[in-house]
Parts: sequence; structure tokens; C-alpha cells
Amino acid sequence: MTLCPPLDHEGLLTLARKLEGAVSDGDRDRLATAAQRLSEALVDHVGAERPALLQLPADESLLLLRGQQRVMDLVVDLTHAAENPGPCRCPDVARQLLAQLTLQAGDERRSLVPPANLPSYGD
Repeated sequence: MTLCPPLDHEGLLTLARKLEGAVSDGDRDRLATAAQRLSEALVDHVGAERPALLQLPADESLLLLRGQQRVMDLVVDLTHAAENPGPCRCPDVARQLLAQLTLQAGDERRSLVPPANLPSYGD
């Protein structure tokens, strides 16, 4: 069994776009599968990023951790909406999710970027 590294922000955004496509199709089984995949990828990503977030100043760390929780909550909302019969708010929730994940990814990139004056060990 090969363990894959967690998806980066672009990989998560790609999954969120695929999930949005599943919502557009109206296929709730496909939507549930896409939401589950995104949920699993987010859990891995958040777990891998947590040590770095905890090294940030407390207020910045707290904001980013809360943002991650909001993204996870939206994935859970979408999963529940897909599993329940009747009218689905799925398009609205999917748009919210993609918007929130886009903002969160940008905030994390800005906060976790290494300072420019540190040496690069890959050169």
C-alpha cells in the first residue's frame, strides 16, 4: 500500500470544482461520492498543515483553523443534503464551499509562505 501525500490547495480546489460539477448534473450518488472524496482529502490536508498553523501567531492561527472548520462544515452540509430526499440546496452550498475554500487557500498560502530571506535547500 502506497501512502499518498495530502493534496495541496490546488488539488483541493480541483476536487471542489468536480463536486460542483456533480451538483450541476443532479446525480446525488455522484455528489455523495465527490463530497466524501473531498472530505477525506480535507482531513488529510488539515492534519498535515496543523503543525505549521500552530507555529503562527495565536490570532492568525485561530483565524485559519476556524476557516478550515467552516470549509469542513460546508462539506458536511453538502453531504447531508445529497443524502436526503426532497429539494436540495446543493447548488448554493457548493458555490459557498468553492468560494470559502478559495479564500481559505489564499489565506493559508499567504500565512504559510516561507520568508524570502531564508535559504532554499532545493537549489
